[in-house]
Amino acid sequence: MDSATKVSEMLSEVSAGFSAPADNKEKVQDRLARLGFKSASTKIKTAIDKKRKFAIAYEHYRYVTAEKMQAFQMKLRNESMKRAASGRSRWKELAFTPLDRYTETPPANVLDSLEKAMGHKCFDEFRVAHIVNVEDPIIFGYIEGCTDHFFIDQWDDDVKISDILKANEG
Repeated sequence: MDSATKVSEMLSEVSAGFSAPADNKEKVQDRLARLGFKSASTKIKTAIDKKRKFAIAYEHYRYVTAEKMQAFQMKLRNESMKRAASGRSRWKELAFTPLDRYTETPPANVLDSLEKAMGHKCFDEFRVAHIVNVEDPIIFGYIEGCTDHFFIDQWDDDVKISDILKANEG
């Protein structure tokens, strides 16, 4: 599925239940709030913000679906299990660490990419994806309620976006 189709599906899912025309949603939101329908107003505000986030993220970033990420995890596990025939019971695993708990220092170009992604104000969270006990990870952005992982940048080549996605995907 291409990103335009993905955005269209996400936007229609977020918009479900609105009766006002698209250009009038914010006015409906204000009217609902003024009349005391705080929860309904908040629901519309959240949906409008989510639409904005999805549109920006799918326009500017490659993404990895949950299915692709799961397939990559299985590939890592299968490859490391083949090597573990000597009785070793650990396998490679891609772990996701929130930025505030990641202890290594990324290179300047990755920090530049992260600052740019933060400037888009479309991600609710960022996590560093790294193979456990292997350096050189990838940073992904996340939007609450979305299972896709948005590629921000990587450093070195222990794990690369090209290991997860083909050139024409995401």
